[in-house]
Amino acid sequence: MSEPRTDLELVQTYQAAPESAHGRGAERELLQRWRSRIHAWCWRVVGEREEAEDLAQECLLLVHRALPRFEPRAAVSSWIYAIVRNRCLAALRRTRPRRAEEEEWLVLEDDAPGPAESFERREREERVLAAMRASLSPLEQTALWLKAYEGMAVKDITRVLAIEEESGARALLQTARRKLRAALERGAPGEEGS
Repeated sequence: MSEPRTDLELVQTYQAAPESAHGRGAERELLQRWRSRIHAWCWRVVGEREEAEDLAQECLLLVHRALPRFEPRAAVSSWIYAIVRNRCLAALRRTRPRRAEEEEWLVLEDDAPGPAESFERREREERVLAAMRASLSPLEQTALWLKAYEGMAVKDITRVLAIEEESGARALLQTARRKLRAALERGAPGEEGS
């Protein structure tokens, strides 16, 4: 069994022969690979399932249309996130602000935890989310999400978020972590007994 093709290999296969069955198959595989991550990003931004599905479809269409022009100056992941980020920002400008209680993008799957462990983990995640919403700017929240949830490299976060400062996302992440740590030590707003 061969190794799965990288995102870049799929893009290059598509670009070499976009009208061929091989090229269309590579594009389909790439878009399918990214579908759930794009949907998760959109859901985190808009906070509504149907809106997120529509927005994710728009983003996938934008990636499809831009695929012939992709140049490997950046990672495919950075390029896709830049497209999704820009589309999500445009959607935010034209719609209502997201509802904080619907943000569940930080929830990570476990290897079948027990009920007590799941409850404790969920409580910790809710405290972290509340502290993030209360103490971090949207840009800081996004940068932390990309680093923690997506495992994105700092240089890629810098590109995706279009940060122009010399230190890039590194300084933003350090500030966000410091603010989040301080907020957690103080106790999130609305927490009893902290």
